Amino acid sequence: MTFSERGGWWVVTQVVLVGLYALAILGTPGIDEGIGLGFARIVGVGMAAVGAVIGGWALALLGRNFTIYPDPVDGATLVDSGPYRLVRHPMYLAVVLGFVGLGLAALNTAAVAVGLVFIPFFGAMLGFEEDRLVEKIAGYRSYRSAIPNRIIPRLM
Repeated sequence: MTFSERGGWWVVTQVVLVGLYALAILGTPGIDEGIGLGFARIVGVGMAAVGAVIGGWALALLGRNFTIYPDPVDGATLVDSGPYRLVRHPMYLAVVLGFVGLGLAALNTAAVAVGLVFIPFFGAMLGFEEDRLVEKIAGYRSYRSAIPNRIIPRLM
């Protein structure tokens, strides 16, 4: 299977977004005046911590099924426990929570904005990914029907 067929360009785009995020958080100043900055930092640290827990949990459950590509590995099996009971793609939720949370903790609006860009990006990529999951993983079609939320519980 070629790089493109595996969804390699989605991976490249994601790496570019991560690079933009790094530039935003490291290369732009944070906010240093305003009301509620301490609260924003606390919320941001909490979001990042929850994202780390969800991401680690989801990764541990995926085990050998994990791949950086949006095309499942050969012989992948359905994972439908843990955070996968709430959303179909908890690792993407973890990325959004982590990046937006770190941006808030740093009081960096540019980083928060780039972190939010991951939501529509993952939404677009999921069309490609879920077609392959249905093709390659037994029971994914039923799982997809049972778990309506792709990334964010009750929203998306």
